[in-house]
Amino acid sequence: MGAFSTSPQRAIARSGEPAASESSRWWTILARTTAWLIFVGGLVGAVLGIAGLRVEITVAGLILACTAGLILLKLRADAAAAAEKH
Repeated sequence: MGAFSTSPQRAIARSGEPAASESSRWWTILARTTAWLIFVGGLVGAVLGIAGLRVEITVAGLILACTAGLILLKLRADAAAAAEKH
């Protein structure tokens, strides 16, 4: 299972430049923005669930926040690994 937890290597052009740097940059921005929105939405949902004493809403909000947080950590680790290569 550990073999599937790493991200795939990005395509590198022969000149050493990233093959799709512009599109990958926009993809990263879009992914981070979406993950942050889901993270904040999950936290808000959890707080509202706690305030309303609704267990299902609280659990759903916490699941969303935790999943989005893990995705944000993965994106951050990928960015750090890409910065080390260059």
